[in-house]
Amino acid sequence: MAGLTHIDIQESIEKLEELIRQQNNARLKERLQTLYMIKNQGISVCA
Repeated sequence: MAGLTHIDIQESIEKLEELIRQQNNARLKERLQTLYMIKNQGISVCA
């Protein structure tokens, strides 16, 4: 993903929490948790 400088997560923190609780697939749950952490803690993701 060369050149990627900003990720805009459109889902709210509440929606991400709901999706994490509903997810049964461990890999997808991990991805949702990463998005949650980025959104909740204001972590910047830069390439």
